[in-house]
Amino acid sequence: MDQNEEFIRNLKIEDVPWSRIVTAYGMATDLPGYLKTLEEHSKLSCVKKAFEEITNNIEHQGTLWYSTAFGLIFLVRIYHDVETQKENNKVAAWLAEELEGFFMLVIDCYHEIIEYYDAEEIESESLPLFSDMLKEEYLWPEGMSEEEEESRWEKGFPDNLETSFYYYSYQVVKEFDKQRT
Repeated sequence: MDQNEEFIRNLKIEDVPWSRIVTAYGMATDLPGYLKTLEEHSKLSCVKKAFEEITNNIEHQGTLWYSTAFGLIFLVRIYHDVETQKENNKVAAWLAEELEGFFMLVIDCYHEIIEYYDAEEIESESLPLFSDMLKEEYLWPEGMSEEEEESRWEKGFPDNLETSFYYYSYQVVKEFDKQRT
């Protein structure tokens, strides 16, 4: 197992500084709570709301975000859990189907990017390790003022970090791409 696979396998939800990584609509602070709701998968209305909040925040109009790869690690784990329960649990069955569709959407986002770059270029332009995305230099500062946050958005993301959003998201869900081909 390489370092990235080990990172994906061993990352705990509390290891991710959610309040310092962005989603399509702001910081990812609420994602752990929504992921917990999906893990419990007990009440369909709550699961649907949590799923919608997560997916709307980590993918938007074909764009993947800083929070995407990290959220996907936990979504894939949840998927493996609900996949084993879907025969006897309607909520698990609903969630498994929705997660499969979402994983395919992420894969499509990755394939759209490699239409402009080839896969080797995406890999070579990404950070060398998935865990590098958690380096202090890439995390957003805590307690930013509105002006500081606006300035940070205007600067954008370093190219190697933004490329990593796609590359590592794909690394997490690529098993579903293999199933399609």
